[in-house]
Amino acid sequence: MIDYNAFTDAMDGDEEMMSMIIDLYGAEHGEDIELITGLYANNNIDGLYQAVHSLKGVLLTLCEDDASQQLETIERLCKQGQLPGKDLIDNALTEVANVNSQVKSLPLAN
Repeated sequence: MIDYNAFTDAMDGDEEMMSMIIDLYGAEHGEDIELITGLYANNNIDGLYQAVHSLKGVLLTLCEDDASQQLETIERLCKQGQLPGKDLIDNALTEVANVNSQVKSLPLAN
């Protein structure tokens, strides 16, 4: 889950910047669960790496730790040419779904 207080601190309370990042997350990564599921199902390690790397970066900007850590493990495995286990993918995507729900309820979400 997003640590909203840490996110606010990291952005020096700049609500305009925070709102822009939250909106960017929704616009750029709102369909990532389906994207990652499809890439995984097709054993597309390179595509999976790129999708997970991008998503992880935005989640770290949002001060989110749980999904980010799992995505980092997936990213590392993909970089080594290994397809991550289904449990790891499923757990990471569950966390991403939780973040997606949280983002919709954030005070600065449009």
